[in-house]
Amino acid sequence: MKRLWEKLARVLDRTVDGLGLFSAGLVVVMAFLILFEVFMRYVVGRAPLLADELSRYFLVAMTFLSMAWVWKEKGHVRVEALVARLSRNKANRIRLLTLTLALVFAIAIFVGSLDFLERSFSQNRTSDSWLHVPLKYPESTIVVGFLLLVAQVALSIVRAVRTVKSGGALEQEPPE
Repeated sequence: MKRLWEKLARVLDRTVDGLGLFSAGLVVVMAFLILFEVFMRYVVGRAPLLADELSRYFLVAMTFLSMAWVWKEKGHVRVEALVARLSRNKANRIRLLTLTLALVFAIAIFVGSLDFLERSFSQNRTSDSWLHVPLKYPESTIVVGFLLLVAQVALSIVRAVRTVKSGGALEQEPPE
């Protein structure tokens, strides 16, 4: 069972890293789209609507698909003023509690995003622009992002429990 869990953890880490790189690529593409739009607007005199709309969809995808990567890299805001003053045992308990709360929150948002996407599919919503992009595609990145965040937070909890059982401190989570 332990080997299966480690394989799943490696697959999740690779998936999250890949989506982090993909999101970074989207930033570059967005930058070029915006530069193209600015060039067209001020040099040619006519801005393409495509650049603005695609940039919005890429921003949504980038934001949600990279959430789990940011969690993995400990890039989300953490306030450690309290736990830094506590004993290791108390600090570990607070860290496990906050990880559990983060998991509950991520699951709740994931369930809400599923409902949101289901309505998009059932109503067959499209964008109001001339492209009429089916919104289920950009909105599906929200669901995928929160699913990966749930998995990443759950993995953090498992790693934290293992660290606590081995007598370690959670402020220094185990290497991956």
